Amino acid sequence: MIQSMTGFGKGEARVGECLASVEIRSVNSRYLEMNIKLPQTLSTREMEIREMVRQNVGRGKLTVMVSTNTGAKESEMSVDTQSVEDVLHLLKSLKKTAKLTSPIRLEHLLQFRDLFRSPSVEPENNEEWDAVKAATEAALVQLRQARTMEGNALKTDLGMRIDKLNSSLKEIETLARQRAIDEKSKLRQKVADVLNGKEVDPSRLELEIVLIADKLDITEELVRFRTHNNFFVQLLNGEDSNGRRLNFLLQEMNREANTMGSKAFDADLSHLVVEIKEELEKMREQVQNLE
Repeated sequence: MIQSMTGFGKGEARVGECLASVEIRSVNSRYLEMNIKLPQTLSTREMEIREMVRQNVGRGKLTVMVSTNTGAKESEMSVDTQSVEDVLHLLKSLKKTAKLTSPIRLEHLLQFRDLFRSPSVEPENNEEWDAVKAATEAALVQLRQARTMEGNALKTDLGMRIDKLNSSLKEIETLARQRAIDEKSKLRQKVADVLNGKEVDPSRLELEIVLIADKLDITEELVRFRTHNNFFVQLLNGEDSNGRRLNFLLQEMNREANTMGSKAFDADLSHLVVEIKEELEKMREQVQNLE
């Protein structure tokens, strides 16, 4: 199933007195990248959350925000008075030794670490982790739903563009068939003008005309392009999200368009090839959003 790489999912879960909230944001990326922000009590659980995400997401740059409320009252940060007194004594001694007259200010004290006591971090409890797991699963479900919804919209758009490409190929085929007839006629006339009544081997002349006309023939390119279009539709309708394969296939389609353009010694054909290349570029931009 086609999946976009852009989406958002949020999940909440309560286990006992612990309430957990998880938000996951996803944007485009060539690979699977994760930035996970956890409460300090759950710092050892990062790899487990990464594995949960990896089982649900194949590609994209994800930001996972996890927050918990265990119901416990957090202690406030406090000043370590003994450390302040020690630092102040040190500064006064330094001031006396250096024979300085400027007063000691607060900003001088703040240059030293460990003047404050941080609140103690409570160890992880089972209720907190269970709540986070449940919230993460809920967020992943919502994320996949969002990515699937946008993926379906992209699938519809790409399908319509494939139809436009097929229509352009039909026009090119019709013009190319008539152009082949016209070019052979022009070649015969040019040869006749050059020979100016001189005799020449008819079979040899016909062979040379066929060889020259064959260099302008784009039948093989049209056949390959249609094959690519059909395969593109198969990948769109496949069970997996084939963003990478679709991108590689578009590169092959673009090569065929370039070859047709190099053989298109005709203004109308050249214009159609340009339109095809413009459509392929729009498709490439859309495919960049697919997982």
